[in-house]
Amino acid sequence: MAAPSDPQAEPKRKKSGPNKTSSKKTSSKKTPSERLNKLLPAVKDGDPKAIHEARKLTRKVAAELALTDAPKKVRRAWRDLRRAVAPVRDRDAAGEHVRAALHELNASAAEIATFDRDWQSKRAEALAAMKLPKLSKDVPRPKHFKRKVRAALAQQSAEILEAAPKVLRARTTETWHEWRKTLKHYRYTLELLEPAPSALTDVLDGLGRLQDAEVVLDILTGEARLPHSKAALIQREKGARQEAQRQVRQAWPALEAVLQSRLLPEKISN
Repeated sequence: MAAPSDPQAEPKRKKSGPNKTSSKKTSSKKTPSERLNKLLPAVKDGDPKAIHEARKLTRKVAAELALTDAPKKVRRAWRDLRRAVAPVRDRDAAGEHVRAALHELNASAAEIATFDRDWQSKRAEALAAMKLPKLSKDVPRPKHFKRKVRAALAQQSAEILEAAPKVLRARTTETWHEWRKTLKHYRYTLELLEPAPSALTDVLDGLGRLQDAEVVLDILTGEARLPHSKAALIQREKGARQEAQRQVRQAWPALEAVLQSRLLPEKISN
């Protein structure tokens, strides 16, 4: 089973910008099921990168299926796959932050070694509990698919804009997390036509760090470990949570302008 890397500094969330054109062309030749089948051996072995890619793939497929007449069992299978890999992926992301923080806090080698051992044990349990569903065949795209995508983007833009003022004032992080899911769905819908702009990925990066902090805090408060560094780690993640919210608020005006442009009438072509 592959284990996450052990960075020495605070890990930066991988920029969620568009892929290079060459890789995009290559991946577009394969159906979702073909792409998943290529990932599955590594996913079952617990490879962190493969698990992350599989989770992203489920979100991309969900955005596309929402614009088709796909049977409920097909949508449900991809949803179940996303839920199956989520606990392992969340633990991987949280582990990177905790491990980097321990080095930053100059924790003892013994404490870091104990953390790694316990963390990998918990990860192994999560991996063993991961039950992957059997997926159905791919669903073909309907006629006038691009037209459907544009209409969906206009509707989603309006919903995001309407929710934004309440979210950006919200005290509960669950409100932010639900908005993040909406924005991620918008992102993958948009990428059916074009790469996501930096205005969108900047907001998503901030929301992603916010969610990572929530996962870390949940694990630290719910599991008995790191007796010497736990308080400092909790304080650190609370600070990261506040900084992530500040980052999102700062980045929002640029995204707001992008979303407003999606509400304007435009020529529809296929």
